Amino acid sequence: MFDIAELLCLSGLDVTFLLTPYTKSLLFHYVCIDSRLHTYPISPSTESHSNHLPSIRLHTISDGLPTDHPQFNATELLDSMETFTKPVFKGLFTSGKLVSDECGPVSCIISDGYMTFVYDVANELQVPVISALSLSPCSLWVLSNLPNPTKAVEVSNSTSDSVIRRVPGLNGILTSGDLASMCQSSEWTHCTMKHLKKQIRELSRAHGLILNTFKALDGPILSHIHSICPNLYPIGPIHTHLAVRQEAERLIPLLNYSREENKDCITWLDLQQPKSVLYVNIENKVQLEWVQTRELWHGLVNSGKKFLWVRRAESILEEGRVPPKILKGTKERGCIVDSASNVHVLAHKAIGGFLTCGQWDSIIQGIVEDVPTICCPLSLDQQVNSRFVSKAWKIGLDVEWRWERNIIEKMVRDVMELKDGLIDNANTKKYSGRKSVRKGGSSYARLDQLIDDIRCMRH
Repeated sequence: MFDIAELLCLSGLDVTFLLTPYTKSLLFHYVCIDSRLHTYPISPSTESHSNHLPSIRLHTISDGLPTDHPQFNATELLDSMETFTKPVFKGLFTSGKLVSDECGPVSCIISDGYMTFVYDVANELQVPVISALSLSPCSLWVLSNLPNPTKAVEVSNSTSDSVIRRVPGLNGILTSGDLASMCQSSEWTHCTMKHLKKQIRELSRAHGLILNTFKALDGPILSHIHSICPNLYPIGPIHTHLAVRQEAERLIPLLNYSREENKDCITWLDLQQPKSVLYVNIENKVQLEWVQTRELWHGLVNSGKKFLWVRRAESILEEGRVPPKILKGTKERGCIVDSASNVHVLAHKAIGGFLTCGQWDSIIQGIVEDVPTICCPLSLDQQVNSRFVSKAWKIGLDVEWRWERNIIEKMVRDVMELKDGLIDNANTKKYSGRKSVRKGGSSYARLDQLIDDIRCMRH
């Protein structure tokens, strides 16, 4: 979302970035942003109303939760925001706190798609809303075909490997087993799934939908998503798009990691041979059981390949005894750190493979750097993303639910030894992604259209 804010600001629009205190604390912990919060230098040719420089301003809004709340329970967070944050959000508009003499009134709201309460407030105040989703297009499309899978899915038999045939655009990529957690009635009654479905239903109320993808990667799926929200803005890969436009303006990237811990792993990578290291990052809100950590650890060490593993202490639910040979192998070939920047690490010449749980931002970051991927999906959209990585785009391998050391060991070797044409497919996707954010590319054109549409909303 902050990348999007910067892209808008670079194009001459003033941006107020509204976030909860918890999210703000994370932003300031990991990112150097102080120097860019008030004025944003742009070239003289960039359109801007009045004669002032466009700016990014931060405002906080309470999520209604206690300060010591763990923030990992999305359902509690969203319920609290619906009850508490919604009226406060409306009050920011009616009180004039979001209006300034330089910028004028708010002409558009770009909302995280999870914050569905925004639509009610915006409709009452007659302010257009554009939604931005962190979900991949393929996951969005699959979720939109639930909870009535019997109407959308045809299977050849009752086994978990039955291929889904009738969800438009899937072309036999997924099996009924891939979507077991979504389709089972016990899962469907879970509040998180209800929030996801509400999020998708409410998209029809948005003026448009921003997606972190590009036409050459997701064109067929995007054609189906038009039925959910007709006006799409696929402007990704967003982090690469921002870097390209910052380069054009000769600006230093804003999202620089400021903490020392990131430098340790880069120093270690500098000592390794090109394409010799597997990067392992199971994202920070995923909690692994000890048995998963143990099997992953054994698989990494037994592969004989070098690895950089981002493993936060709080991501492990249970401690266990580590065999001496695993500790010895880690010391010889591995580097374990608490924090790292995916963007910086994946761009390093020493990285030859990427193991991730399959969150969409990580997948697309790997695509842009042509790094073959091993997906170890743990929930929801990650299952779908992993299947597209392995079956549709053929740029990586899918562990599925098989967290076994021998399977992980083999997949690490296959990826690092570039079997099955993975690197050729990855190179093709990298070229397409980078081309899309350059002038004349599909994402470049859609961002320009987004900017034009927002400017028209002022009148």
